[in-house]
Order: sequence, then structure tokens, then C-alpha cells
Amino acid sequence: MTKETAKNNITIYAVLIGWGLTIASVLWQVAVKDANYSMRLDSIEAELTQLDLRLDTAEAFRITLAADLAEIKTDLLWIRKELEEMSARGRQ
Repeated sequence: MTKETAKNNITIYAVLIGWGLTIASVLWQVAVKDANYSMRLDSIEAELTQLDLRLDTAEAFRITLAADLAEIKTDLLWIRKELEEMSARGRQ
């Protein structure tokens, strides 16, 4: 093997190793970015689940509150009716 052939072989090996490292680096970066996105998506999904539970709780509270207010309104109407009837009986 001549010096020039050996030099060419070393150059070829160096280029192949350089390309191999470049491809490995690109694959590493893609894997890291994918892991970051997966972690962020998992975090967003967990937060969405918590918000959904809070929304369900708020909706149940709203329904309970509406029912209680309707009951209070009914009681007030009944009290008003009784007072009007008592007032009408008192005038007679």
C-alpha cells in the first residue's frame, strides 16, 4: 500500500466516522425532542384531567345551589301567601 492510498483510506474513514457521528447526533436530538414533547403532552393531559374533575365539581355545586335557591324561593312564596291570607282574614 502506498502512502497516497493509505492517506485516501484514512480520509474515507474520517469522512464515514464524521457522517456517522452527525447522523447519531441528529437521531439523539430527535429522540430528546420527542421525549420532551411526550413529557409535555403527559403534563397537559394530567392538567386537563384535573380541570375536568374541577369542572364536574363546579357543575355539581351549581346544580345543588340552583336547587337550594329554588327551594328558598318556594318557601318565600309560601310565606308570602300565608301572610297575605292572614292579612286578608284580619281585615274581615
